[in-house]
Amino acid sequence: MSKQEAKGIAAGLLVAALLLGAYYLMFSSAWAEESKKSTDELIEEQLKEKNMVMVKKEEYESLQASQKELEAINAKDTSKETSKDKEVKEEEEKEEKPKKITFVIKEGMTSQEVAQSLEDQKLVESADEFIKVLRDKGKETAIQPREFELTTEMTTAQIIAEIAR
Repeated sequence: MSKQEAKGIAAGLLVAALLLGAYYLMFSSAWAEESKKSTDELIEEQLKEKNMVMVKKEEYESLQASQKELEAINAKDTSKETSKDKEVKEEEEKEEKPKKITFVIKEGMTSQEVAQSLEDQKLVESADEFIKVLRDKGKETAIQPREFELTTEMTTAQIIAEIAR
């Protein structure tokens, strides 16, 4: 191969590279724009499938401001309660007598479900604390499915002794 042929091949490769580069620059931006459009359409379609909507930033900020205004109005309404009303409520809570509650444990209930039900009926302060005490006593699997007569004044240990025999 002569020098002249090598220069010709090199020039051809250079021209081909320049043409490919120009093609890439011209059409890659159009492709990217088209790709973005289809991506936006896909996102909107997915949101519709999940019953969700897309809002602009300004609209979102406006909604947030409205929410804060509503919260401020609600806070003012609740703060209007007089201190006398608060004292009356506190006295009523103190005077509440222990309530007798029929507590039902169904067949197949887990200890976590029992603890949550006890918390919901205000028989224990916390379901997690109840589970902890239940585990400490080794009675987690000893809970009996049936009806129990419990009172709101019973301690966690008394409740465990009653339902886990």
